[in-house]
Amino acid sequence: MKILNQLNKNINLPPRLIIFLLLCSIQSFGLSDSRQIDESIEPSSLGELASTPPLLEQWEDNMTTWGDHWGIYMQTYTPPNPVSMVESNNGIYYDAQRIHFQIADYTGQAEPWNTHAQEAERIYRIYLDHRFHNNGTPWYVQGWRRFSHGIMMDAQRTADPISVEGVVRMRDNGSFTNVLTFNSTSGWYYERKSRDIAYIVSAHINAEKFGLPRQEEALALYLSMSMQHLDEWITETYVDPIHRLSPFMVGLTSEALIEFYEWEVANERIPEALFTHPSVTQTPTRTISEALQQVAYHMRYTATVESGVNAGKLMWVEDMGGSRPNWDDTGGSGYSTLRYESINNGAPAPNLNLLVAPLYAWVFKQTGEIDYINIGDKLWEAGVAVTNVGWNTKTYNQNYRWSFEYVKWRSEGLNSIIFANSFE
Repeated sequence: MKILNQLNKNINLPPRLIIFLLLCSIQSFGLSDSRQIDESIEPSSLGELASTPPLLEQWEDNMTTWGDHWGIYMQTYTPPNPVSMVESNNGIYYDAQRIHFQIADYTGQAEPWNTHAQEAERIYRIYLDHRFHNNGTPWYVQGWRRFSHGIMMDAQRTADPISVEGVVRMRDNGSFTNVLTFNSTSGWYYERKSRDIAYIVSAHINAEKFGLPRQEEALALYLSMSMQHLDEWITETYVDPIHRLSPFMVGLTSEALIEFYEWEVANERIPEALFTHPSVTQTPTRTISEALQQVAYHMRYTATVESGVNAGKLMWVEDMGGSRPNWDDTGGSGYSTLRYESINNGAPAPNLNLLVAPLYAWVFKQTGEIDYINIGDKLWEAGVAVTNVGWNTKTYNQNYRWSFEYVKWRSEGLNSIIFANSFE
């Protein structure tokens, strides 16, 4: 009760954050999954934890200021070469349509965000309409450019027939959709295909959310692949010689698996039930919650850089040094982040922190382990503080793709602990 009273004195949530959290799905109090892993984490003080993420107002201001800036930019942009990866990505990469719909939900304001979302869809459709398989299949999207959330959200909100059909096409057309017929899917279990598989998992979930029947066999296979990707990262045991532990890729896979987990729980299904589907030949050895907790722990405490001048150093950088864009580990900034194997031989990359932080908020919500939200807050604070989201649309979209979930899950985790402590 003492901790509850201490927290209650400090809680002063911004009005639009309150609206956003109320619009989120209402969850029962209490920890939704109390399973633990073997690693013990020294508990931190709940009383020291702020009621909202650090620099929340700056995150919100950047969201609306630069979101509107890039939305207006999209209104005048048409790719000169629609099949060019660079040109057709301009404005929409990482699913700008989804992001602007999320801003509308978060702020409770339809405009200008719905208009910006439609501009993002216009640009994305130009790319999609120029993607045909040699057998004539339309919208034959590349795996790493399969942005199904925005299409599904538009279909739900507007019933636009192209978006309604697009929900099906996002799931069924394009690379990596032929998992039941392709005779060489073994390479899809390698972690370097993790983003492509994560995006197709999300496309299946989004189709179900729109009301389409489940494609059980295909989804079971994709899930087993994503779980294998987590296993490779956790154990650092790779079959493919071309590999890396890239934290933002871990974030994207985590996003898809959390989406699936939450969808199953919401529908009163056991998330791991599909792991035993007859078509699955590589049965996951961990539950989804266990795997996500373990990979989150690993990135913070045990993962190391494999090669280059920083080989052997921990991926986690507690106090990075240098300056944008040449960050290093000399210290002095007071901000924490993770290294990336493919960036300057393992240099820190705080501009990608908000693609990783939501994982830590979810693990915190699931386990009640305060250490995870302390890690998440450090990643969040550094990402918000030093990332220039006005640099380009890709950077902006990376930082707002699913950072809304960080705010939501962090609050839900705190509420669960506050509720439990109220009975002490």
